[in-house]
Amino acid sequence: MGQLRRRLTFALGIYAIVTVVFAWIAGDRLNGHTMNNHFAIQAELWKQGQWSMTEEDIAGRHRRREVDMGNDWAVVRKTDPVTHKVEARYFNSFPVFPAVLMYPFVSMAGSALMFRDALFVVALAGLAPALLFLAMERLRDQGRSGRTEKEHAFLALLYAFGTVYFFSSVQGTVWFAAHVVAAVLTGGFLLACFHADKLWACVLAGVLVGCGYHTRPPFLLAAGLFAFEAARASLRDGAVEGEGLIAQLKGAVGRLDKKAVLLRWAAFGVPVLVAIGISFSINKARFGDAGEFGHTLLNVVWMERVKRYGLFSYHYLSRNLHCAFTLLPVINPENAPPHVGRVQFSGMGMAMWVTTPVLLWLLWPKKEQRALQLALWAAALPIALQDLLYHSAGWVSFGYRYTNDFAPYLFVLLAVTGVRFSGLFKAAAAWAVAINLFGAVSFQRKGYEKYYFLQTYSVPVYDGTPSLQSATFAPD
Repeated sequence: MGQLRRRLTFALGIYAIVTVVFAWIAGDRLNGHTMNNHFAIQAELWKQGQWSMTEEDIAGRHRRREVDMGNDWAVVRKTDPVTHKVEARYFNSFPVFPAVLMYPFVSMAGSALMFRDALFVVALAGLAPALLFLAMERLRDQGRSGRTEKEHAFLALLYAFGTVYFFSSVQGTVWFAAHVVAAVLTGGFLLACFHADKLWACVLAGVLVGCGYHTRPPFLLAAGLFAFEAARASLRDGAVEGEGLIAQLKGAVGRLDKKAVLLRWAAFGVPVLVAIGISFSINKARFGDAGEFGHTLLNVVWMERVKRYGLFSYHYLSRNLHCAFTLLPVINPENAPPHVGRVQFSGMGMAMWVTTPVLLWLLWPKKEQRALQLALWAAALPIALQDLLYHSAGWVSFGYRYTNDFAPYLFVLLAVTGVRFSGLFKAAAAWAVAINLFGAVSFQRKGYEKYYFLQTYSVPVYDGTPSLQSATFAPD
């Protein structure tokens, strides 16, 4: 009991530190609602028994500067067969679990206008690193992480302040709110996975994946981690330690309690299947098609290419790989005009190794907990691949913001791979905190515009028709 109390005290301390810093950096954003508070508006619409707004309603909100009606709303236009009048309905097309969380608070506030969504997101954000710490500590209990309590706390705080999670958490707007909610769910999912020997944790893991699917759909692809942990928990006489990976796997097959593992997988799978079924019902209710999630109906300038290639395509891979792995800040000439910063960041973000260079240490892991390492990679890589095939790289962003989808798994990998926290590692960690602090302070903040270039241009595409493109680098 004493150890549990100490561990929870550490987690509470991490939450408190992160929340205070995030609130300080968010500053005046906490005083009111954001201009892209889709989830809060969705909660308000539910209170009214609706899924959507009329064009007159959202246009009125837009005129009163309550919302940006031109940014990521799914628009459905229908023509009345009698009057031939065209009616437009505006839907929030983002998965709705964050709106579920906001609903009671929006109801108490009275409307989305009165609800401070950025404050809500900041208050929630500290839970992710706190849960990540508890998940790593669970691995220490199992002998699968050789880190100390303080080292786990260090990694949890580095995750909070040394990744794109920092700038994402202080925005409050719909895109970043979803990342924060998903990160909190991921922390809980990791903790539940590492308790897979308990049936209640299996159910909880499934519920969290279902909620994650209704927040950031790639979340679903991490289910393989639970499958591994459930199988490990179902081995007779426990897991084989200290042998080679192949020997471990061969030994595990013969000692697997098939009835136990199937029960654990079923306890996990039922909530996930229910969540998927609910999403189909929501799509049917909104758009008349269970397979239509709404993102092909968005009122954004990139929809022409989505119509051509789809939401996910190999066509987007090369540009997204550039954004994730090779996109660097631009160093402008010394004679740059006053409104142009000496250093500028693309609206497409920066390479992950620039914002979080400690991730490079994962390229040289020690041969410890190889099976767990593979399971964690099996969770992170499919999510990353789906993000890399997506039609958008996250415009507009300080760093490659889709790193939020899989970064918690990478930080657990840092804990279990046994990499040494050398002076060079600590220097990389200090750089990560410094550059992400600048992003959190400056991104989309008045007075820092000169450090960002947000450019688009129109060029002919393969068939000669003009197409709008977003720039990833500054012009010569």
